Amino acid sequence: MDPLLDHAPCGFFSVDDDGVVARANATLGGMLQRDAASLRGTHVDKLLTPASRIFYQTHVFPMMKLEGRVSEIHLSLRRGDDGELPVLFNATRRTDASPPRADCVVVAMRQRHEFEAELIAARRVAEEASRAKDDFLAHISHELRTPLTSITGWAHMLAGGQLPLEARDRAIEAIIRNTRAQTKLVDDMLDFARITSGKLRIEAAPLDVRAVMAAVLEALAPAAQARQVEIEREFDSELAPVLGDADRLQQVFSNIATNALKFTPKGGRIQARVVAVNSSVEASIADNGKGIAASFLPFVFERFLQADESARRAGGLGLGMSIARHLVELHGGTIRAESEGEGRGATFTVRLPVAVKPNARRLVPPAVGTDAIAKSPDLARMHVLVVDDDIETRQLLHALLTGRGARVSAAADPDEAESLFRRERPDVLVSDIDLGHAQDGYALLKRLKAIGGDTRLPAIALTARARASDRLGAIAAGFQVHLPKPVDPAELVLTIANLA
Repeated sequence: MDPLLDHAPCGFFSVDDDGVVARANATLGGMLQRDAASLRGTHVDKLLTPASRIFYQTHVFPMMKLEGRVSEIHLSLRRGDDGELPVLFNATRRTDASPPRADCVVVAMRQRHEFEAELIAARRVAEEASRAKDDFLAHISHELRTPLTSITGWAHMLAGGQLPLEARDRAIEAIIRNTRAQTKLVDDMLDFARITSGKLRIEAAPLDVRAVMAAVLEALAPAAQARQVEIEREFDSELAPVLGDADRLQQVFSNIATNALKFTPKGGRIQARVVAVNSSVEASIADNGKGIAASFLPFVFERFLQADESARRAGGLGLGMSIARHLVELHGGTIRAESEGEGRGATFTVRLPVAVKPNARRLVPPAVGTDAIAKSPDLARMHVLVVDDDIETRQLLHALLTGRGARVSAAADPDEAESLFRRERPDVLVSDIDLGHAQDGYALLKRLKAIGGDTRLPAIALTARARASDRLGAIAAGFQVHLPKPVDPAELVLTIANLA
C-alpha cells in the first residue's frame, strides 16, 4: 500500500463485489484496534455491526453498483474489543479494476464533531471580532458627535448674540472642555493608527519618573477635588532615572489616573506610588473604586473592549489602555492590572528599566536628518550578537554597529549563535524571528538564557513580522523590544544603547 495512504488521517479500505476486503490502511486498523494486515481477506460483514450490516447489504452496496458512489453514510464499525465505532462512510466503485472494487473512506464521528466544533468556534471568534469592530465604529460616531453638539450649539448661540453676559463664560468653558475631549479622542485614534502601522515611536532621554507622575497628579487635582476624591502619593526619595519619552509616559500615567478617577466614587481615594524595585522603577496608581471583574481582567489592555455599558457611558473609545501598554513596551517596560473584583478597586503598575548609571555617558535621541546616525550614541566597548539568516542584513548590521564602536558577532542560524554565545557572552542580542531553521528566534532566546543562567539577557527582536500580535509574541517570549523591518538605523543604535 502507498505509505501516504497507509498513514492518512482517515480510515481506508477496498472491498470487491463479493464483500471481501482487499486492502486496509494502518489508520483503519488503529480505529478498530486491530492489525491492518489482519483485515485483508475479511468479509466486510465482519467489520459492521448487525444493523449497519443490513443497511450496507440493502442500501449501500446496491447504490454503489447503481450510481458508482455513496456519500455521507452513517455506519457503525465493530472494534476489536467488541465495541462500536460510529463513522461517516464514503465510497467510490472502481469498474476499471479487476475485479471491480469499491474504495471506501471512513471518518470517526467523534473526530468529525471535533472538526465541526473547531470550525464553529473559529466562526464565532470572527463574528465577535467583527461585532466588536462594528460596535467600536458606532461608539466612535457617538463619542465624536457628543462634544460636537455642545461645541456647535454654544458657538452658534455666542455668534448670534443670544446669550446674556453672565452665561458667556459658561459657554466658553463648555466649548473649551468639549474641544479637549474631542482632541483626546482624535489623538487616541491617531495613536491607534500609528500602532497598527508600526509607526509609533518615542524620543528617549533620561528622566525622573517622579516628576512625570507629579505633573499628572497636579493636572488631575481640580477634578479630584470637585469629586471629593483624595489623592495620596508615595515617592522614593532616591530614584535612578529611566530612559524614556516624558510626554508619552505622561500619556500613560494620565490614562491610568483618569480612569481611576472616573470609576472612583465620591469620597474615594487614589494612591500613586513611584518606587525603586531592583534595577527598575515601578510606578503604580491604585483606587478603591469600581474594580474589575475577574472575567474581564485578562482583556483590560485589549483594544475596542470596555468592561460593560457603564464603562461606555463614562466616555472614551476603549483604546487608552491598549495604547498605554504599547507605549510602555516601547520603553522596554511592562504594565499589569490587578483587582480583587468588582467594587474592590484596581491597581495599574508600570515597571520601567533604569537608565545607564549617572556617571555614564548621557544618551540623547538622535537628531532627525541624514546625520542622525552620526549623532546616535557611541557603542564603544559593547559586544552585540546579531542573528539573521539573511547575509545582506548581517552585513548591514555589522557595518552599522561597528561604525558606532561596537564589537559585533554575526550568526546565520541558532547553532552558530549558540557557539558564539558560549565563546564570549554578548551585552545585547539582536535577532530575527524567522531564521530559516527548525528553531525560530523565540526558541533561540530561551536557549541562550538557559545557557547563560540569566533571564535578563537584553534582547531585541528585529523582524519582518510587524503585526501587533507579533509584537506581543516577541515581548511574551522575553524580548525587551520589538523592532519591525525595515528599521531606522539610528533608532536601532539608540535602542541597543538603552538596553545594554
